[in-house]
Amino acid sequence: MNMISNPPAILICGGGFAGALLAIRLLDTATAPLSVIVVEPRATVGRGVAYSTVEDVHLVNGPASHFSLYPEDPLHLADWLRGQGHTGDVAEAFIPRRLFGTYVETELDRAIRESRASFTHLRAEVVALRRQPHGLEARLSSGAKVHAARAVLATGVHPLGGIAQGAVHPWDAAAMDGLADARDVLIVGASLSMVDAVASLESRGFRGHIHAISRRGHLIEPRRVVPDIPPFLPDPLPTTARGLLSAVRAEHRRILADGGDWQALPPALRGDVLPLWQGAPMAERRRFNRHLRSLWDVMAHRAAPPSFAALERARAEGRFTARAARLVRVGQGEAHLRLRRGGELHLQVDGIIDCRGHQEHDWRRIDAPLVRDLIAQGLAVPHPSGFGIRAQGLAVVGLNGTAPGDLFALGHPMRGEAWESSSIPEQVAQGSALAALLRQSLRQLAL
Repeated sequence: MNMISNPPAILICGGGFAGALLAIRLLDTATAPLSVIVVEPRATVGRGVAYSTVEDVHLVNGPASHFSLYPEDPLHLADWLRGQGHTGDVAEAFIPRRLFGTYVETELDRAIRESRASFTHLRAEVVALRRQPHGLEARLSSGAKVHAARAVLATGVHPLGGIAQGAVHPWDAAAMDGLADARDVLIVGASLSMVDAVASLESRGFRGHIHAISRRGHLIEPRRVVPDIPPFLPDPLPTTARGLLSAVRAEHRRILADGGDWQALPPALRGDVLPLWQGAPMAERRRFNRHLRSLWDVMAHRAAPPSFAALERARAEGRFTARAARLVRVGQGEAHLRLRRGGELHLQVDGIIDCRGHQEHDWRRIDAPLVRDLIAQGLAVPHPSGFGIRAQGLAVVGLNGTAPGDLFALGHPMRGEAWESSSIPEQVAQGSALAALLRQSLRQLAL
């Protein structure tokens, strides 16, 4: 089947949060006939990996007031929650991720009903893209072909390679059921996914011991409410990882000397993240990734307090241990660990949970048909930082070093260009900007 769209079509490759957000923006702002096509294998658009979980103990890691889909209306999510019958201070509530997914789906349904544009969800995957004289042709896993004037890579996250046979993910409810009566469980990774895993186990009545490991031993903390501090980085901004670390350490010492909390640091840094990243030479971006990324991850992305409470209870009962270590091998129920400070440790475990995050960032290592095709055809180029792909603004750069302006990216593929592209507030901003860019691009196409 060859679907040639008239009116012009925008094809969105991926229907997780980023893809749904862009669709909502396009539908809400359409002033002329337009076809919005989302290719997503899941039955619904808007949940992706993060919001497909069915467990109420898996929470968004910030209050509802931080996760509105509309920057001009920061309390939109809170008002929606009230409309669903939720009471109390919902603006400061840490809601289940499945509920946030419902919010996104509901807003997409509303936008579809009210829009002048049309919306199509094709349950498949895009496996290849080809440039044509008047747009792009996508080949789908179903065998169908779709023609579009413009296409957007909203591919989200890609899975890392497995760590051990039999290891499970914390969002696999059936697998977590099977660990409820285990004596010892090993969790590989110590950030937000680890908190999900601990909360899931404890909600099932787990009474065994949880061993959490991470390479550097940085353990995530719960988000705390702290007074704001003003931006503190010098002008001009540091251009090296060492300079950034020195400035943050100095401010950290000042905060502690004043009796404050280090958690005031991330909000004060947030507005400088993009200029910091884009102003740093590539060698410094790689140095940040090697030496500071794990610290940034646990500092900037703190856990929802209600979920973290399960970890605190297990730790208080002597059932939670965190170590800086690597998993070397697994055999006959025994996990062999190499400790960061030297030596090895052998643990008898009944199960292993992979909490490294569902994220392979390096497009040279991603085993997905579309990713392999884009690179092979030269339509996209892996970013030299090892994260995502090269882009000019939000337009994808090809092998010839130019951005033709018919292929764009949003969210995770943009991390090499804009570091915090995996976070909801940044994706909301990107989605608004990209929708405007696409509207302008289509107007020029019509001339």
